[in-house]
Amino acid sequence: MSKVIKVSSRVKTAVASAPETTAPPISKETRRYREMVPQVEKRDGRLVAFDFDKIAAAIWKAMSAAEDGSQDDATLVAHQVAGELGRFAKKYKSFLPTVEGIQDSVEKYLILNDYVKTAKAYILYRDKRAQLRAAHVDVPESVKKLVRESEKYFEGNALGEFVYLRTYAKWIPLEGRRETWVETVGRYINFMRENLGDTLTEKEYAELRMGILKQEVMPSMRLMQFSGDAARRCNTCGYNCTFTAPVKIEDFAEIMYLSMQGCGVGFAVESQNIEQLPQIMKQTGKQKKTKAETHVIADSKEGWCDALTLGLKTWYAGRDVTFDFSLIRPAGARLKTMGGKASGPEPFQSLLAFTRERVLKRQGRRLRSIDAHDIICKIGECVVAGGVRRTAMISLSDLDDVEMRDAKKGQFYMTDPHRSVANNSAVYEAQPTNAELMDEWVALMKSGSGERGIFNRASLAKTMPKRRVDYFKKVGFIGEEGVVHGSIGTNPCAEIVLQSKQFCNLSEVIARANDTEASLLRKARLAAILGTYQSTLTKFGYISKEWTDHCATERLLGVSITGQWDSPVARRAEVMQKVRDMAIRTNVTYAKRFGVERSMSVTAVKPSGTVSQTLNCASGIHPRHAPYYIRRVRISATDSLFKMMRDQGVPYYPEVGQSLEEANTFVLEFPVKAPDHSKDARFKDDISAMEQLEYWKRVKLNFTEHNPSATISVSENEWIGVVDWIQKNWDIIGGLSFLPRNNHVYRLAPYETITKEEYEDRVARFPKVDYSKLYAYERQDETEMKKELACAGGVCEIE
Repeated sequence: MSKVIKVSSRVKTAVASAPETTAPPISKETRRYREMVPQVEKRDGRLVAFDFDKIAAAIWKAMSAAEDGSQDDATLVAHQVAGELGRFAKKYKSFLPTVEGIQDSVEKYLILNDYVKTAKAYILYRDKRAQLRAAHVDVPESVKKLVRESEKYFEGNALGEFVYLRTYAKWIPLEGRRETWVETVGRYINFMRENLGDTLTEKEYAELRMGILKQEVMPSMRLMQFSGDAARRCNTCGYNCTFTAPVKIEDFAEIMYLSMQGCGVGFAVESQNIEQLPQIMKQTGKQKKTKAETHVIADSKEGWCDALTLGLKTWYAGRDVTFDFSLIRPAGARLKTMGGKASGPEPFQSLLAFTRERVLKRQGRRLRSIDAHDIICKIGECVVAGGVRRTAMISLSDLDDVEMRDAKKGQFYMTDPHRSVANNSAVYEAQPTNAELMDEWVALMKSGSGERGIFNRASLAKTMPKRRVDYFKKVGFIGEEGVVHGSIGTNPCAEIVLQSKQFCNLSEVIARANDTEASLLRKARLAAILGTYQSTLTKFGYISKEWTDHCATERLLGVSITGQWDSPVARRAEVMQKVRDMAIRTNVTYAKRFGVERSMSVTAVKPSGTVSQTLNCASGIHPRHAPYYIRRVRISATDSLFKMMRDQGVPYYPEVGQSLEEANTFVLEFPVKAPDHSKDARFKDDISAMEQLEYWKRVKLNFTEHNPSATISVSENEWIGVVDWIQKNWDIIGGLSFLPRNNHVYRLAPYETITKEEYEDRVARFPKVDYSKLYAYERQDETEMKKELACAGGVCEIE
C-alpha cells in the first residue's frame, strides 16, 4: 500500500529546485559508515545519504583556514564523529542524525582534540552560512501577514513578543515555523471548544478569544502551551502546579510524571507522611540471574516512572535490579508531542544511582525527611536536564526538623546542587513562641537564600471561605479545635491551598494603568469563566484516582490580578472586594452550565514572572523595578531567535566571563518604561518591607480566598520589625517567603535602572524587529516548552 506523506511548502520548494548532478564515486569510508548510518536529515527535512567525505572535507577546510592541523588530522576527527554516530545508531534503533547534530559533534571533537583555533573557525563558518541561508530565504507573504496581525496586540512591546516566541509558541511541522500569537490563542480556544462544545455561545467564545488576544486576561499559561495533542493525551500538562505528601513508594513516580508533564510540584517531607513509607529491608547481596531481573526501560514518561517505582520497590525489599537503557532516545532528539529535546539516558541513570544509594544507606530503617527531600529534588534535577527546561518545587518540613532547616546552609550548591530546585518552607501547626520564631529567623537570615519560608497551616481555617471550611470539617481536615491538620499544603508559589494530590488551576486579570472599576470587573468575569472551564479538565493519565477525585470535588480556581502596581484602581480595597465577588459569582453561574460543582475557593495572586514579561505588566503583587530600566534576557548563542535578533540590530553582549568570539550565551537588552508615572507611582526600592507586608495584608483580606504569593524584600535593619509584624498578624498568614534586599549592582544584571534620557536614547536606537524573519533562520523545531517562571524565592525573573 502506498503511503501519503504531507510535505511542507519549504520542503517542496527545496526538492523542486534541486539540480540534477552526477553522483561522485563513493569512498570505502562512506560505504562502511552507511551500513550503520544510511541517511541524514537535512535542514529542510529531506533525507540524503550519509557522506563521510563531506564531513572530512568540511573539517579540513576549517583546519586550513585556521592553520591548525593536517588533512590526516581532519580525517581522524571525521572518523571520531562518524564513529559516534555509528554507536548511536547501534544503540538506538530509531536514530536519525541531522546536519545540525553532526556539526555539533564536529565542534565537540575539535575541542576535545585541542584544535581550539579550528573549532572557533568552524563555529564562525557555521554562523556565516546560517546568515547566508537566512538572507536568501523569502518569507511567504502569508507568514508576514500572520506576524503583522499578531504584532498589533503587543503594541511595540518587542520584549514581550520575544518572550512569547521563546516560551509559548509551538512549532507547526507542516509549515516549518513557529506559530504566531493569534494562532496560539486560536489553538487554546479550539481546544476549549472541543471540551465545552455548545455550552458556551459563539458570542462568549469570541469575547474570551478577544480578551486573551488583547492581553486583558490570561488562562493557565501551561494550557496555552499545551492545548492540543499534549493536553488531549493527558490533562495534567494544562495545570501550573500541584501538591502531594508522599506516603507510598508510587508517590515518588507520580512526582516524576507530573514534573515531566511540566507541572510545578509542592511536596511535604513532614514526619506525619514520611514515616508512613515502609521500612527498608537489609540487602541480601544477591540478584537472580534471570531476564526478569534486567528491566528494559520504555522510552516514555510512563516507562521512566515505572522504572523508578521498580527500583524503589526492589531496593526496599532488600534486592537489586539491573536496568537496560537501550531504548531511550539519545540526547538532542526532538520530543514531538510536548516540544523540547530528549536528555538521553544519562540524567535518569544518575537519578536511579542516587536513589539506590540513599535507600541502601538506610537498610533496616526508614528514609529520613532529608533523604526523601533529596530524592525528590534529584527527580526535579533529572527532569530539568531533559525535555522540561525548568522545574519548580517547594518542600514543606516540620518546624523542628534541623536537617531540613539547614538543607541550604553554606555552600550547599557545591555538595548537594540538586537542592537548588526546591524552595523550602517550615510548617507551623501553632503560633510559635518568640524564641521558636527567632531560631528560624536567624537561620533564614544567615542562609542568604531567604529560606525556610513560612507555611502557616494553623491559621488556614481563619481565612478560608466558609464553604471550604465546612468541607474540610466534613472530611476530617479540621477538628473540633477549628485548626487545619493533616496533609494540607501548597503549590511552589504558595498562593493555592491544596490537599495532597491536587492541582492548582490559574487564570488572571491583567491590570493596566488606564483600568477602571468597570473594566476590571469585566476582566474578572472572563478570567473566572476560563478558570471554571479549566477545572473541568480531569482526564489524568498515569497518576492515581485520588487526584481526579480531589479535583472533581473541590474544582479549585485561582483567579489572580497581575500588574497591580501599574493600576491605582486595582490597588483600592473596595475594588478588590468587588473583583473577588464578581469572580465568585461568575464561577457559580458557569459551573452550573458546565455541569460541575462550584469552586471551594476562587481567588489568589500568582507571581506571574513570565506573564509579566510577555504582557509588559508588573509581576503579580510586586512593583516594577523602576520608572525606566533595562531588561536583560539570556539566550543560547546557537538559538535561531538570537541570531535573528542580533542581525536586526538588537543590543547584545556576551555573558559575563565570555568573549564575543567564543560565547555560548548572549545577553539581549530591552529598554522598558513603566506605564504609571503619577505622583502615586511606587517602585521596588520605594517600598519598605513593612509597606510590602501591609499591602500583602490588604490583598489577603480584601481579595484572596486562597493566598497572595509574595517574596518580601528585607533590608538589614528591617528583620526585627518584620518578625514583630508576623507575630501580630499571625492569624492571617498563609504562606510567605522572604529575601534579603540586595542593592548590589553587577554586570549584565537582569534589571538595571536608567534615566528617562537614556531610555529615550535607547528607544530611538532600538530597531523595529520583524519577527517574521525567524522563518528564514529556523530550519527545524528549536522550541523549548519552558516552565512558566512563577516560583517564590525572588529568583524567578533572573535569567
